[in-house]
Amino acid sequence: MHDERRFKLLHGPYTAPRCRLGKKLFCERRGWVIVRRVSDGRVQWPEGARKGGRAVTFVLCGDLAKAVRRESNQAVCYWWGVTPQTVTKWRKALDVPRNNEGSTKVWRDNADEIFTPEIRARSVAAMSTPDANAKKSAWRMGRPIHPNTLRALERSRPKTRSLEHRRRISDAHRRRGTRPPRAGRPWTAEEDSLLGTMPDEVIVHRTGRILGAVYSRRQILRIPSFRNRGMKMELAK
Repeated sequence: MHDERRFKLLHGPYTAPRCRLGKKLFCERRGWVIVRRVSDGRVQWPEGARKGGRAVTFVLCGDLAKAVRRESNQAVCYWWGVTPQTVTKWRKALDVPRNNEGSTKVWRDNADEIFTPEIRARSVAAMSTPDANAKKSAWRMGRPIHPNTLRALERSRPKTRSLEHRRRISDAHRRRGTRPPRAGRPWTAEEDSLLGTMPDEVIVHRTGRILGAVYSRRQILRIPSFRNRGMKMELAK
């Protein structure tokens, strides 16, 4: 990775705030500080200390705060002459995520140099170990699936499923005690008790189900329709 790409500023140049030694500046991390000196880095920046304090550090304000929010960790270290640990503290103070715009660009532009084929192979092997799979499974337990993942699964799902495929899905739902999403809500005992005691159209109105669902449920439970049951009762008399 070339240094000019690693340390390139995406939104530069950045300029230091106007100030004099002994004057106050507001630091995003420490509050009001008194300017004691100016750094000698590639971007010269005021350094200050709290009133009565001895620790003199960079004043996190102005364009430096903007750079910490947008630039990569390496670029800020290179141009301001600080350590990565210092930039990490600044990011925490400003609630900056680990992968901001600058860091993401550095990783994306230099992925081929950072992740060699050997490193990729080791990473893939490490992600598929039994311990790694158990950790991933425990982390996903109870969490909703991301909409992008659901759309990708839907695109990869075959349009027509074989009988064997559908049988395996049914067995899996039966073992888990769940119902397929397209099966609809389960029938309750109260709804089952209405079958055959009144016309199917009335049951549709009471349960909010479609007529075909009511008819199919009666056929599964072998319950005669209300009309047929009435005729049998008349014949029995």
